[in-house]
Amino acid sequence: MTLHKRKDKNCADCNQSLTFEEFCQINPSISQKKAIEFWNDPMILMYCPDCYFNRPERPFKRRTGYYNYFSRFRNKT
Repeated sequence: MTLHKRKDKNCADCNQSLTFEEFCQINPSISQKKAIEFWNDPMILMYCPDCYFNRPERPFKRRTGYYNYFSRFRNKT
């Protein structure tokens, strides 16, 4: 598979330029095929790592422990 020159995208928040190669380096768990699909989809907004992890709505889920789940049952008695 040959890589064609893809147009750079800008971060949706800070407008920093992001290349396809940087996008693949930032997201190593995504396959090349899936990365190309994400990159070419006009509905998906791209964020640089700084802006992504500082989003106010927290697009990633924080880990919670089992203690919080079981403590709800223990307090009802």
